[in-house]
Amino acid sequence: MKAAFSRSTVLLACLACALPAAAFADGARDWLKRMETAVETLSYEGTFVHMVGNRMETMHVIHRRVDGDVAERLFSLDQPGREILRHNDRVTCIFADQRMVLVERRRGDRGTPLISSFASDTGAADEWYEFREAGTGHKLGRVVQVIEIHPHDSYRYGHRLWLDAATAMPLKVQLLDPDGAAVEQIQFVSMLMSAEISDARLQPDVEIDGFTWYKHDQPRTPFDTDPETAAWVLEEPPPGFRLTQSRVRTLPGADHPVEHLVFSDGLASVSVFVEPANEADSDLAGLSRMGAAHAFTLILDGQQITAVGEVPPDTVRRIARALQPAAVARQ
Repeated sequence: MKAAFSRSTVLLACLACALPAAAFADGARDWLKRMETAVETLSYEGTFVHMVGNRMETMHVIHRRVDGDVAERLFSLDQPGREILRHNDRVTCIFADQRMVLVERRRGDRGTPLISSFASDTGAADEWYEFREAGTGHKLGRVVQVIEIHPHDSYRYGHRLWLDAATAMPLKVQLLDPDGAAVEQIQFVSMLMSAEISDARLQPDVEIDGFTWYKHDQPRTPFDTDPETAAWVLEEPPPGFRLTQSRVRTLPGADHPVEHLVFSDGLASVSVFVEPANEADSDLAGLSRMGAAHAFTLILDGQQITAVGEVPPDTVRRIARALQPAAVARQ
């Protein structure tokens, strides 16, 4: 298994939008909707441990909302120099080890990393998952409601969430493989709600003078949500995954356009990037992994196709192999 993606794909995947939780039925749906609202509208500060396999990293998040104005700072306590800053829809990623700053705009309700596994759709997720209220427990001295999301097949991961009963803030979140083992976990070890947060607390610790800046902070071109106008289509996709968004853009530092398509089952999402291939890209072909995300890259008719998402490897492999130019598929 290859360990690296192309640099441009990693940069775009880093900024792939975290979409709000879908509309689900009954009590579990209500809890997820409350969670979505809580992580964006409350002010809080906390430290959490992010685990992927045997890797563990301690992160700190500071989130402030005052009179509708949202500011957020996320940084690593184990790897100084990695920070993500957000002011409403403007997101700044600082990579001190690469002396690079990446600036983009993303929709304001998609900013927080705490629910980044969730996509929004039309409720179609009910066909592919079962949503359960799984009792109560305690985390950080608080009563929590446990929510479980079980997939009906092996093309998607499950979820288990521990939500603060008073606020619906996620105090622990697990991404689960088909055997129920945690692929990825976020667990808070401290959390302060309704924190008084100064402007100074939201400023980076990293001195970024002399860094290379990549700015894409103009208002984003709307996604095209009409599959009939997309240049690429999926032939025999994994059950439930359909095109929800497509857009052509230029990546930071690149001189050619990239088509970005998003396929979702209503909860999980897979981004597909299509760009002109070159000779060096053949080394990237095949399956790769970055944290809990899998990617599969292939070359088709001079185009490099990369499918990436927090889904099992067979899902990104099947989606990448199923992608065809729309003109060919409609012949």
